Amino acid sequence: MNMKEFYLDDPQEQPLDHFVADGGYCGILQSVACVGASLDSGEMEVFDEKGTRYCIDKYEYSWLSYFGRVTGNLVRHFTRGGMSTKEYVEEYADWHGLWDRKLACNAYVITLSGNDIALMLKGMLEFGSMEDIDFQDWRNNKKTFCGYYATILQRLREISPKCRLFLALSFQKIPPERLPYLQKMQEFLPQLAQKFQFAYVMDLIKNGPVVDEAFEKKFYMNGHMTPAGYLLKGRLFTSYIDYIIRHNLDDFTQIAMLGDDLHDAKYVW
Repeated sequence: MNMKEFYLDDPQEQPLDHFVADGGYCGILQSVACVGASLDSGEMEVFDEKGTRYCIDKYEYSWLSYFGRVTGNLVRHFTRGGMSTKEYVEEYADWHGLWDRKLACNAYVITLSGNDIALMLKGMLEFGSMEDIDFQDWRNNKKTFCGYYATILQRLREISPKCRLFLALSFQKIPPERLPYLQKMQEFLPQLAQKFQFAYVMDLIKNGPVVDEAFEKKFYMNGHMTPAGYLLKGRLFTSYIDYIIRHNLDDFTQIAMLGDDLHDAKYVW
């Protein structure tokens, strides 16, 4: 037996060098929620005969639903088309009771970025910096992208103190005016992750597919993805999270003890 197939911990391995078809080690998470927007909600964008545009969240087609089916994990959609960090913190999460401990999960994937950039381009939101974050009390965070994003992580940790946090920048078509903001996010998220135990960055802009004309033709319908596109995204996210777990196995030794008072002091907790 070649045990390397189970370890796959080559330090030279890149996040998406190895695709998993069965969910890989993601299956140990058991419960996963996504805090995201339309491309995490399986949103379909269609135009009727009169040219009227409709955007419909089809959660059953989302990448997260695929992830749940292939891994066997319970999944929760904390997502909606058009969502931003600002709306999630100021309105959406409270209105829908998403800070309720009854909805606590072992892991969260946070993908918000695109709609925040749209607000920044309109002058309705500042990017901010690490200085906007009070790591002792989220109530003191400034109302910037950085402040809102950190608030989400801090409040998730209140309902699920040892949850694993996956901070994701997803592959996307990048118009020139958006590039500076995405570059700032690529700098900010690793800095933020270092402030939280069990927080990991998933940079699919750097490590994922290039969204060029050929990719759009195969996997996009208007401005959003097709069912096949969302399934592909599910495979990419599943493989990326599997990569993170395999390269940080010590961090996941006691994942089964989340929510319990008991844990083993000899292992990472």
